[in-house]
Amino acid sequence: MRLLPYLLLLPLAARAQAPLLLRPEPLRADPARATSAPDSRAAQRSTAALTLPFFEDFTLPRDGQPSAVRWQGRATDYPDGSGLTQNYAGGGAYVSNRLAVDPLTRGTATLDGLRANGLPYNQTSASTYGATDTLTSLPIDLSGRTAASRVFFSYAWQAGTLAGSPVTSGSSSPVGLTLEFLDQSGLWNVIWTYAGANRTTRFRQQIFAVATAGYLHAGFRFRFRAQGLQASSRDAFGLDYLVLNANRAANDTIFQDIATSRGLSSPLRDYAAMPAWQYAAAGAGALNPALSATINNLQIGGNPTPISWLGTVREVAVSGGVGGGPGSFGPATWLTGNTPIAAATRQRVIAGDAGSAPLPLLSTPRRYRYTLALTTNETNPLTLPNDSTYRDLELADYYAFDDGTAESFLNLPALSSGPFSYFAYGITLAKNDQVRAVRLAPIFNNIPTAQGGENFQNRPVTVAVWADNNGRPAAQPLATQTAVLPNPLPANTPGLPFFEVAFAAPVSVSGRFYVGFGQASSGQFLPYGFDLNPGTAPTLFVNTQNTWTTATLSTPGALMVRAVMNNNVLSANASRAVSAGFALFPNPALAGTVVSVSGPAFTGAALLDVLGRELWRQPAAEAGRTTWRLTARLPSGVYLVRLTLPGGEVATRRLVISE
Repeated sequence: MRLLPYLLLLPLAARAQAPLLLRPEPLRADPARATSAPDSRAAQRSTAALTLPFFEDFTLPRDGQPSAVRWQGRATDYPDGSGLTQNYAGGGAYVSNRLAVDPLTRGTATLDGLRANGLPYNQTSASTYGATDTLTSLPIDLSGRTAASRVFFSYAWQAGTLAGSPVTSGSSSPVGLTLEFLDQSGLWNVIWTYAGANRTTRFRQQIFAVATAGYLHAGFRFRFRAQGLQASSRDAFGLDYLVLNANRAANDTIFQDIATSRGLSSPLRDYAAMPAWQYAAAGAGALNPALSATINNLQIGGNPTPISWLGTVREVAVSGGVGGGPGSFGPATWLTGNTPIAAATRQRVIAGDAGSAPLPLLSTPRRYRYTLALTTNETNPLTLPNDSTYRDLELADYYAFDDGTAESFLNLPALSSGPFSYFAYGITLAKNDQVRAVRLAPIFNNIPTAQGGENFQNRPVTVAVWADNNGRPAAQPLATQTAVLPNPLPANTPGLPFFEVAFAAPVSVSGRFYVGFGQASSGQFLPYGFDLNPGTAPTLFVNTQNTWTTATLSTPGALMVRAVMNNNVLSANASRAVSAGFALFPNPALAGTVVSVSGPAFTGAALLDVLGRELWRQPAAEAGRTTWRLTARLPSGVYLVRLTLPGGEVATRRLVISE
């Protein structure tokens, strides 16, 4: 594992002044693959052979293993490829919309050096090449077909991903992608091969006839085999739009299909997620005025095709059932439109203002699903699923720039001596708050330490919060907390792949602040997840030799670092002590009478019912006034008076309204 070795050779003075270029590297492990939900249709796998047409554009599942309806399940052991027999089980291909560069349709299959569980094929070496992922179809019945049936197989393929290119293939370091057909004698025959050439390609169409008598049998299969580095996702290949059918021609690689391609960007202007109460304070201005996705027209020629689209948002239940759930909000419309789309259009942006459908200003966790659906008037049921895409927005208790998955990783510069090094991101609050914890996404590859890995060793980390100093973190942190990252992370850790490090006491912040992590200059690397599809690409600040600088990234993205907030909620004992300093008079009180509060100064007051619903809030012009008149419409019962203190803390007192 390497990162900017030249940094270790520069004198300290030159190092502090030179621009810091950081190069995110391909994943050595991917926890998101292991935590992907299994295909819900796995139980439907049939022993009967499939029939034509065979069509797969990897629209479903959205994230995880290829559909069990068409593809052989993953194997626990990976064969070495010797002996071209049916025993070559294969597996490990990963379906997602997060890795491909400009895919034809939403969702592709990626073949690389990581298994289905997200770990490398070879965990004993960082430099071994060989067989990696395979993608193998279930049996397809071609019996009774002849050369006159004109059976052809076509597919789109890509070398490389957003994370980089497969290297050039060599005799001792084979890198490439191979297509094979299974004949009736049980032998796999090579049909096509691409050798790695140290470049990323666009998706390209290939088509081959399935006309040889040996392939026209009841158990025909095809498979793709990848080769490359067995220790990372570097040597990767993408597949999309696979079609096997009769009555085709050798040039039949043009399809009447208009589809979504890249998924929706973040519905938030500056983040991928933010605390619910911070959104409630910021309002619709926090939403993205250019929420967008891209679409493609796979037809090559002909007149433009009229299409329309509809963007909606609705609430869905968050994990644990918290939140209003389906039907509580929406569907509300954030975008409508229509246009003729020309043939061969690629990556056409469809965008709208998310703020045109303001979300409820609620301080409890909520999840909202933003959907973009095309109306293309297509009649082929196989292509209809790729006409829509969606993205969920979580308003919970944390700020995030990342979308929860890493396509690459980034290291702190592993200096051998000197003070701590830190990474940090800036966050701007809509209201004063406190940082309770920091969540990190370490990428343990568990390759031997001598080769740059961790070898199942734990690693220390220090998280920190800084105030703002003219647009960059202050010299000294407001607070730090050191913890040990267990390797591997516990399987029962909530929110994998993140590990949470909590501060000894919540850290009060206001306006703009910075959150990040660091390590001692011990010469060890700390790899962390780097998202290449972030909500936004924030400025990354780096502190080396006690100097803050901004980093230049060779590939834009966001480190997976999340600030967990607590909305100024004190501990139970502290909250009771603060609240006890206030008194209400009269109490009980009659509806319509004047109530006064005694105690320390406060900046605002609100009246809540026993369910926590806000019934009244002190007007801004009267903020901190110690007397107010109750509305005469209040029914008798028990209420809560919530007082906001200058530091952002909250005190509550019970108020009884009597008849």
